[in-house]
This record gives sequence, structure tokens and C-alpha cells, in this order.
Amino acid sequence: MMKNSVAMLAVCMLAQSHLAIAAGAPAPQEINIVLLGTKGGPSLLNTSRLPQATALTIGDKIWLIDAGYGASLQLVKNGIPLRNINTILLTHLHSDHILDYPSLLMNAWASGLKDHTIQVYGPPGTQAMTKASWKVFDRDITLRMEEEGKPDPRNLVKATDIGQGVIYKDELVTISALKVPHSPFPDGEAFAYRFDTQGKRIVFSGDTSWFPPLATFAQGADILVHEAVHVPSVAKLANSIGNGKTLAEAIASHHTTIEDVGKIAREAHVKKLVLSHLVPATVADEVWQQEVMKNYPGPVIVGHDNMTISVP
Repeated sequence: MMKNSVAMLAVCMLAQSHLAIAAGAPAPQEINIVLLGTKGGPSLLNTSRLPQATALTIGDKIWLIDAGYGASLQLVKNGIPLRNINTILLTHLHSDHILDYPSLLMNAWASGLKDHTIQVYGPPGTQAMTKASWKVFDRDITLRMEEEGKPDPRNLVKATDIGQGVIYKDELVTISALKVPHSPFPDGEAFAYRFDTQGKRIVFSGDTSWFPPLATFAQGADILVHEAVHVPSVAKLANSIGNGKTLAEAIASHHTTIEDVGKIAREAHVKKLVLSHLVPATVADEVWQQEVMKNYPGPVIVGHDNMTISVP
């Protein structure tokens, strides 16, 4: 009888300790990547893919990585309220990554942004661009503040020019930036971003040429979202736009070939590779898959606009 009582007491104490641990630990937040725009380059040759923009959601927190043309509409289409965006991360200041940035700020304000500040992180020039955006809309802002009683949006957005290293950290996430080469930008004006959250690692390459240190930065990532260029198809794309040879050479040298993307993913031992910022955007999924799998044996997703990828 005594043994049974002691055993029962031990079970109860163990159960209570587990409950206490569970109560003290925050519940894991659902993590999703939403591909808003998956083409590379500023041209709009069709509507099947829009320029670069990606949302990362962790629970009710929203991070936007780049804001290419159409980002505002794509966010709304995917049920992500603009006024709820917490943070915007700009990889670099090419137009296909920032064309919707000014309108995104204004649309967030127009749709009810008032209770929190949107934090914006980007390369040198981000602060200046943000200030210039407010100047463009100065008259509209003044009139709406006077007539509609809206708060001053310039007090609701804080832009920061960053360098390499940890750029943000709280109890939920640590965000780190890595300088990547993206000519003709000088060193320190293009970045990859890494999110470490809840034991998961998600990495966004940004625009970059072949860069082995990225494999170290992305080591063990659950998901690596990487840009890619298909060199044989670039010349045809360039000729359709104009200035063909020069443009083709620039595109090929400023980005990572699909074969080299596979090498980076393999060296980083990433669990899943997602291809985005595709150049040209018209290359068939099977071609991207075949080329990248020459060097990377893991699972590959060829990104498409409005695709949601869950991080398990």
C-alpha cells in the first residue's frame, strides 16, 4: 500500500512539473513564407510573375523582404493587411526590389496604420529614400492629416541603414545580415538575410553572384530562398528588351547561375531550397529543377507568385 502511494505521488509530481514547464514555455508560432513576386529584373513582359517581394509570417508578426512593383496588391490578395506589417527588409536598392516601397508605406497608412511603427532595414540609402518618399506625398499627407485627422505617417515608419551582422533581436526572432556581391553596387550595399526563430532557420539570398560565404551563413537552414539565372535563356530575354549583348553579360555576371545555386544549397546542407527571383521568368519549372538538382539532391520548390510555403 505504501509503495503504491509513493508511486502515485511520484507520478503526480512528474505530471505537475511537465505542466509547469509547458505553462512557462511560449507556444510555438506558425511560420509561413508567402512568395508575392518571383521574377527578377524590372521589366514587365507578362502578368504571370511580378517583381521581387516575399512575406515571412511568424504567428501574427509580418516581415516583408523587398517591395517590388505590385507588392501592395499581392499582400492584400494573400490576406495580409498592409497596416499590420511590422518590418520591411530591403536587400538592395534596385528598382525591381523597391518600386512599390513608397506606395506600400502610403497604402499602409491609408488603410489604418496608427498603433505601431513599421521598422525598415536596408543598405545605405534606405533612410534617404524613405525621406524622399515622404516629400513626394507631402501635399497628400498634409491634406489628409488636416481633413481626416490621420496621424503623421512620418512618425510611424523608422528607417535604418544597416551593416553586416545581427540587425534585430527579440524573444521571438534574431535577424542577421550578410554582405553579398551584387555588382555594380559597392561592397556593403546588398545583403542576404537570415531569420533564426523557434529552432528554425530561414535564409533569403537577395540578389548575389556566386558567393561561397553564403553557404556558411545559411548552414543547416530549414529553408533557403535563393535567386537564380538560367544563362542560356538570358540572351533571348535581353534581345527582346534591347541592348542585348551588354544586358545579357550584366545579368549573367551579377546573379547566381542555377547550377551554382545547387552548389550553395548542397554546401549549406539546407533542408529545402526555394527558387525565386527567376531570370528569365519564362523558363519552365522542369528546367530549373533539372539544372539545380545536378548539384543539390534535396527537395526543391520552384517559386510562383502567391505561393505559401509552411516551415515545419
